Amino acid sequence: MLWWALGVLVLVAFTAALYPSIRNEAGFDEVIKGLPESMKVIVGYDPNVPVTSPAGYLHGRLFALLAPLVMLVFAISAGSDAIGGAEEAGILEPLLAHPVTRTRVYVERYAANLAMLTALVGLFALTVIVVAGPVGALEGIELTRLAGGCAAMLVLAHVHGAVAFAVGAFTGRRGPAVAVAAALAIAGYLAQSIVALSPSLRWLRFLTPWHAYLDRNTLVYGASAAAFVIPLIAIAGAVTLGHWVFVRRDLR
Repeated sequence: MLWWALGVLVLVAFTAALYPSIRNEAGFDEVIKGLPESMKVIVGYDPNVPVTSPAGYLHGRLFALLAPLVMLVFAISAGSDAIGGAEEAGILEPLLAHPVTRTRVYVERYAANLAMLTALVGLFALTVIVVAGPVGALEGIELTRLAGGCAAMLVLAHVHGAVAFAVGAFTGRRGPAVAVAAALAIAGYLAQSIVALSPSLRWLRFLTPWHAYLDRNTLVYGASAAAFVIPLIAIAGAVTLGHWVFVRRDLR
């Protein structure tokens, strides 16, 4: 957690430090307008929100890609280690030989993963407030909408972390857990960005939590209800199914 926290601090500080240098550069907006539609989706471009505005800059530089990527990697790594990694390393079976139920181990390790991810996202939000505020990168951004954007990011990362956690409980291996969760994240991101260019395939975007997260600039409009409802249903399903399998199968 210490090293991950340091990484988040550096990411936010470096991003905020660059804002004063482009704040008054109107040419940046013209450059973004000239990009292909797929690239505009990737950077979270909104024609009504200038890229050089605080909300446009933070969304494009942090909230649309870099910060969710960091949280996703952390969530998938921690989720795959909790059950699958522990079982693969041979430390889970000795633990369960003690008078402790599999349900308790499953629930507490899941809760620990969620707590760590929540702490990391909370640190990110606090760092944005402390570091971006003095350089003018928070002007016009309501703290409630910043909090909503961070909460949507937490849910987006956690849905993939929950899948990694559940697959690890399914298989007792870390590798498959990482592979499935990472493939889901990549496929969802591609569906939101590249597939969106094809009118006949645009419906695929609604099958991924990326669409609800990237569909709007949360720092301007706030997070949509879909950014929470759909992922939370997926999380509940994955965690419940993972528990059902874990308490019934033989450990490897």
